[in-house]
Amino acid sequence: MQHQLFKFSGFVKYLYLVLLMSLSLQAFSQNYPKKNIVFVVPFGPGGSGDLMARTFAQYLEANLKQTVIVDNKPGADGMVGTEFVKNAVPDGYTILLTTNTTMAANSVFYKKISYDPLKDFEHIGLFGTAASVALVPKDSPLNSISDLVAATKANPDKFFYGHYNSASRMTVEMLKTRTGAKLTGIPYKSVGSALQDFYGGQTQAIFIEYPPAKAQIAGGKIKALGVTGPTRFREWPTIPAINETYPGFELSFYLGLGAPAGLPQEVLQILTTQLETALKDPAFIAKVNNLELDPGKLNRDQYQKFVRSEKERWAKIVPEAGIQPE
Repeated sequence: MQHQLFKFSGFVKYLYLVLLMSLSLQAFSQNYPKKNIVFVVPFGPGGSGDLMARTFAQYLEANLKQTVIVDNKPGADGMVGTEFVKNAVPDGYTILLTTNTTMAANSVFYKKISYDPLKDFEHIGLFGTAASVALVPKDSPLNSISDLVAATKANPDKFFYGHYNSASRMTVEMLKTRTGAKLTGIPYKSVGSALQDFYGGQTQAIFIEYPPAKAQIAGGKIKALGVTGPTRFREWPTIPAINETYPGFELSFYLGLGAPAGLPQEVLQILTTQLETALKDPAFIAKVNNLELDPGKLNRDQYQKFVRSEKERWAKIVPEAGIQPE
């Protein structure tokens, strides 16, 4: 009898502790957020990541009733801003725009990076995916991707391209490997600075993502030669996919939401729910589509597997392109 009472008493204590923990977590989550949230974009303003971050920041502000500040921290292919978030207090007040550049490509572009893409971050969810488009000046005599390849082979010292992240660099490096094209890359901190030199004639070609490319194409000052997605982009049906000319050529990118590892579970759940809810909101989906992104459709577990698989994919395609780690 005493043994049973002891067991019963122990069970009551256990329930009591569980209740206390539940109430404390509930109280914590109700207090979050109680100050400004900083959304770090590890690239300069104007690119697809920056535009997506600002769109979600507005959504969070409206739903959480708290200011969300987008903080651009470009440099070193996104490593400056990403490392900043890695070292931030994991309390939900510093979140990160993640991409295949920072979470996959940098691991193979560089011999050593200052963070572990998988261990140092909570990967919360996928905003969306997109691809890039090859651009040349409007007055260029080149009218197709095969024209570009042929011209660079004939004049190997006269063609330069600007790159500012892994997608803008890797697409050209893959093209060079598959076709023998001869282009020399020039690094930039942002798509804006890369475009400035492109329009100034310092570079002869550029591969940029759909969101920033939309304004350039609409402006009529450039000529689009081909997209890097597996098929033609829905809004530009006359622009061929590069793999129509060079079968198998394809490179897309993703944008996601992350935070420092060790985020409290209740805060992680709040941010996860906010993103999942946003991606079911027709108004938010319309904004994502307007950024020329295909909205994410993965739950958090699926997204974590996706991030890992992308890291493995880039570990394979970068060496195939003949790129040596720096």
